[in-house]
Amino acid sequence: MTQRYSFSLRLMHWLSAALIIGLLILGFWMTSRSDADLWDELTNTLYAWHKFIGFLVLMITGVRLLTKSISKRPPYPEDFSPIQILLAKSVQSSLYLLLFLAPLFGWAGVTAYPALITIGDYYLPGMPGIPKDEALAKQLFEIHGYLVFVLIGITLGHITVGLGHLWLKKDEIFERIWFRR
Repeated sequence: MTQRYSFSLRLMHWLSAALIIGLLILGFWMTSRSDADLWDELTNTLYAWHKFIGFLVLMITGVRLLTKSISKRPPYPEDFSPIQILLAKSVQSSLYLLLFLAPLFGWAGVTAYPALITIGDYYLPGMPGIPKDEALAKQLFEIHGYLVFVLIGITLGHITVGLGHLWLKKDEIFERIWFRR
């Protein structure tokens, strides 16, 4: 029988995946509207949701790391080579790092701009130590964008390998993070 990650880690994994897909859709949609100089209620709403969900992903990632640090990790199959295990751990570490850095740079950017309002007139707290400076905000948003593209690339590789384990290798690696028995 396949050993799995804890239910809470599996739930946070898939919730994060859904939120990140939403963030990408919102991010590309809102920036295409702002690049076209379409500043209206829809554009403002897209930005508000993007900031809210991005901050939520940052918080969930923190909880995931805390939960992961106290949870037992399922073992890799015995036929996994040390290189495969190193690659898997490297990808996971890179994803966690990017799930922190991308939202942090976005948060720093909206603090510097400042544009902290999100949905329902809720304001994000300003990031400590970040001054109000539009030029700095532009740089922070640029870094945020680069990090997102790196996150997309690594995530696509992660998905491809996961589906390869599910459909081709059928070695139960995918089952460690899935809900089905």
